[in-house]
Amino acid sequence: MRKLPLALFAIFGGIALTAATAVAQDSGPLIDMLVKKGLINDQEAEEVRADLTKDFASTPAGKLNLSSGLTELRIAGDVRARYESRTGELVTGDHEQRDRLRYRFRAGLLGKLYNDWAFGFRLETASGNRSSNVTMGDDTGPWNKGASGSTKASKDGNVTSVTFPSSNDAVYVGQIWAQWTPTSDLKFTVGRMANPLVSTLMVWDGDINPEGFAEQYKHRVENFEYSATLGQFLYGTNGKQIPYGTNTSTHDLWLFAWQTGAKYYVDGPTKFLQINPTLYTYYRNNSAQTLSPFNGQFKPGNNGAVNDLLVVDMPFEYDWTVGGTPMRAFGDVAVNLEGSTRAKNFSATASNDNVAYHAGIQYGKAVNKGEWDAKVFYQSIGAFALDANLVDSDLFDSRTNMQGWVVSGNYAIGAATQISLTLADASRKNSNLIAPGSGDIEKDNALKKYRLLQVDLNLKF
Repeated sequence: MRKLPLALFAIFGGIALTAATAVAQDSGPLIDMLVKKGLINDQEAEEVRADLTKDFASTPAGKLNLSSGLTELRIAGDVRARYESRTGELVTGDHEQRDRLRYRFRAGLLGKLYNDWAFGFRLETASGNRSSNVTMGDDTGPWNKGASGSTKASKDGNVTSVTFPSSNDAVYVGQIWAQWTPTSDLKFTVGRMANPLVSTLMVWDGDINPEGFAEQYKHRVENFEYSATLGQFLYGTNGKQIPYGTNTSTHDLWLFAWQTGAKYYVDGPTKFLQINPTLYTYYRNNSAQTLSPFNGQFKPGNNGAVNDLLVVDMPFEYDWTVGGTPMRAFGDVAVNLEGSTRAKNFSATASNDNVAYHAGIQYGKAVNKGEWDAKVFYQSIGAFALDANLVDSDLFDSRTNMQGWVVSGNYAIGAATQISLTLADASRKNSNLIAPGSGDIEKDNALKKYRLLQVDLNLKF
């Protein structure tokens, strides 16, 4: 992600000062009624909305001169403060504990334009692909030299004291995309986007924003809703496909996803059954691939490689209510069809280590003040089942070959404020194999047991 100065947040402040789009939105119901009555068509309605926005922007009250092509502009985001404790036990019996106070800030802007186009971008703290958290007190300074080990010395040779440095408190572009919606059923997106696939934390960390292209189709006939999503995500680039002085060609690394979906509404919008079969595969030139750490064979010393991954994934859920309380049963099953080949690089047999699954249930949904929910699920990920670069970074410390329980809950202090609690307890699935992945508790893959505690305060706007 690209690093930006904090001053760019002034953009959001300036946009928030105008009510131009609010004027057009307040007139929306009247404009929609005119369309339904046949007095104006859809194109004329959009022109009216644009004229309202433009007229307001040209008045003294309209401090910003917004483009006349805008039909909607919206700001949304969240702030989170977190206490986190991670505990790990190695195969040697040695223990490690890491307690942290962390925070996260994300702010996004969504704009809609004429001719069914839209755009969006989101600024966020931290540059990690699977985490936008900033650890308090972890900044580089005299008391924490960081990777370079450099300090600033005064003229008398003493280290200059810096209290509460802000070297880690930068802002990055987490999402930036353009989208075309030619019909109510079709959607095309390009850029760095929110994950367009229906997925679970077992396969995809919720913080990952893939880069590339996505095409989505969704259509409803009575109680049935059918969908299809195609994703072409640029996993990494070599930069030079045919470098000077060589005839060897290389290829960028792509992750391709094909997903279909079926959703049956049993009774109203809150009682439904949904299933989304998905196929994941990777494209690259194995003989000339130079991308690190994804190149080479998947083996103990290089467990970030993505060769021999052809994953069939099947997330599903069933939603209903009990006495007016929302309920949700959910699960996911994934199988790597090339797991046996992937296992050979470890001098192991795939057995059931090419399979991953999780299943759980949720009671309630914390939305309005005083509401709460609780969720529990069991998860098991075989060492050769999934891409360790994508799995959730918190629950099982970014690793495969782990299995265990996760319990979480939320309580709504207000409509936009929640307190959350998450507990996870996991251990190795196959004691004869390492736990592939690069987590926060020991990076030598000798992890045997893992525990997680997170307490969050979330505010959304």
